[in-house]
Order: sequence, then C-alpha cells, then structure tokens
Amino acid sequence: MELKPQFREFLTSIRPTDKQKEDWRVGSSTLRSRLAEDEELGPQIVTTFLQGSVRRSTAIRAQGDKRPDVDVVVVTTIDPTSTTPTRTMNRFIPFLDKFYKDKWRPQGRSFGIELSYVDIDLVVTALPPDLQSRNFMESLYRSQSVNSLITLEEQPDWRLNRNWVPGNLNSLSSQKSQPLVEDAPESEWKPNPLLLPDRDVGSWGRTHPLAQIQWTASKNRACNGCYVDIVRSLKWWRQTNSDSLPKYPKGYPLEHMIGYSLQDNVTSVGAGIVQVLERMTAQWAFAAELGTVPNLSDHGVPEHNVLKRLSIEDFKAFHKAAGNAAGIARDALDNDDAQESGKLWQRLFGSRFPLPGPGGGDRVGFSQPSRPAEPKDARFA
Repeated sequence: MELKPQFREFLTSIRPTDKQKEDWRVGSSTLRSRLAEDEELGPQIVTTFLQGSVRRSTAIRAQGDKRPDVDVVVVTTIDPTSTTPTRTMNRFIPFLDKFYKDKWRPQGRSFGIELSYVDIDLVVTALPPDLQSRNFMESLYRSQSVNSLITLEEQPDWRLNRNWVPGNLNSLSSQKSQPLVEDAPESEWKPNPLLLPDRDVGSWGRTHPLAQIQWTASKNRACNGCYVDIVRSLKWWRQTNSDSLPKYPKGYPLEHMIGYSLQDNVTSVGAGIVQVLERMTAQWAFAAELGTVPNLSDHGVPEHNVLKRLSIEDFKAFHKAAGNAAGIARDALDNDDAQESGKLWQRLFGSRFPLPGPGGGDRVGFSQPSRPAEPKDARFA
C-alpha cells in the first residue's frame, strides 16, 4: 500500500527542524552581509547565494550532535585569465581571520566554516570572462530569483528568471497575484557556468549550481511535487542503513542517481521510491556485472561525471543493496494489508516511519471505539 498519511508523517519527521532552518538562515545571512560590507572584498563581489540540498529542499534532518550545513556561493568579478586559483582564494583569508578566526579551514575548492550551530561551505567563483555572457549573467545573479533565501519546497512557482519575484508565503492571494514567468531560455544562461578556483590542481574549472537548482525545480513539478520527498526518503534510507551500505554514494551523487532513475508523472512518494530502486537495479545491472561505474553527466557542466570519485567496489555494493531494498519496497507497495505494508516500509526507513492504526491503510480519520478507553501509565519509553 502507498500509505500516504504515514508517508506524510514520516516526511515531516525527517525534514530539517524549524530551529535547524533558522540556524542556516542566520549563519548564511550573517556571512553574506559581512562579505558585501567588507572594504576589500565587497567591491569585487557581484552577489552571494545559497546552493546545495538546503536550497533544493532535499536536505534531511541533522541527527545527534551533527549541525545543519549550508553552501554559500560568492560570485566575483575576479579575472580568471590573469589571477591564479591560489591568489584568488588567498584574498579571502584576511576576511576569514577577522570574522571566523580558528573556525575556518581551507578546502580544495572552498572554505569550510564551523560554527557552534551550523557548518558553512563558502564557495568562491568568478563570472565567465566573455563580456557579453558576463553582462547577462551578472544581471541574472543579482536578481531575486538567485538571491532569495526561499527554498524550492517553500515556493514551488520558483523560476530561474531575473523577472521572477517571490510571493508572500503566508498569503495565497498574494502568490496568485504574482505574474507568471517561466525559466529563462537555456540558451541565455546554461552555456555560461561560473568558474571555480581549484588550488589542488592549480587551475580554474567550470561549475553551474544554478543549473542544478533549476533542474531540481523542474523535475519536482514534473513529478507532482514528489521528487524532493523521494530524494529525502532515500537519503534517510541510506542514513538509517549506513552499517550495511558502502560509504558512498551519498549527498549530491546519490541525489543525482535518484533523479536520473525517476520518471516524470509519479503520483506518490511510495510508488516513486519503488520505481527508483527498481530502475537503479535494472539499468545498472550490466555495469555492476562488468565492474564499471556509470557515467552520469552533471546538469550544468556535461563534461563532469557526477560519479567520477565512486569506486567500483562501492558501486557494486550499493547496486546490490538497492536491489535488496527494491524487493522490500515492491512488497510494501503491493501488500494489501496496511499493517504488513507498514512493517515492510519500516524495514527500509526505521522507526521514523509510523505504522497504521487499527483502521489504518490510506484511510484518514478515526474508527469508532469498540469499548471505553482504559487509563494507562502516562510515562513514555
């Protein structure tokens, strides 16, 4: 059974908490304001914006002592044809020492900032050097479409378009009054990725976080709003079963694999999970048998293989685990007994997935009690 009420409750329990959302909003907003106001860096910065699973609404709830994490991209006017990656990154060190002394660390293509309540990845980029492309992209990056803190789940009408403006999230009439815009033509923005300084290899690479955000928003609409919840569910499955799964894939590579495997027009999270796991198993069976890792192109930079760093051993182990999970998910979806179906879904997702009540299944409401309630001990386990 699809058990839609149970999936709704499950997804509520694995989304980031309001406190975690507030933490990444405060941490990222403070960093962005400080960058914009910095005397040395400010004049070189076009804008800053959020990327990653937080912006795409595919993040799951941080557990235990783990802090929520958020990615902040800073777009600069630095000329990548005359400035080395090392010199570019070094420009940010005085700023980091001033505001985040002993809390930051250099990474190959970013800076990691560890605060008591949030982890931030600061990703430094440069606009493309071509003047015509640069002017259009600068206008797009300065728009509310890019700079908004609103996530894809909070505003499903989001479009990558400099004319898009966010509606009032608390007012349905306000949202309806917003002029409808579509994504800007891909020919205008997709061929113009940002450039990323990579100190480890000593050169500039291409990156296109806007393409990942736009693709996710479009896919979620094509899947009736189910896509981001399917990603969250399978990330939770991966976390819950980490002892029996390889260390990788996780994070964005796993999310990309899910998007690649999910067809449009799915109507429920449960059905989508079954589809993803079964397609993963079928479409990569030959690769697993040959001992090769599939090549999945990045949405914004096609020459980048998202699975480049995934080892053959981890891929084969993950493929086998996905096949096992596909069997359980299929049995759960096809089982007509609500209790048995719920127990099968619990095998995948753990105790966060609630079992249906006595009247259970996909029915919502309360059954008439057969006898008066009996008082029980009020303590909880």
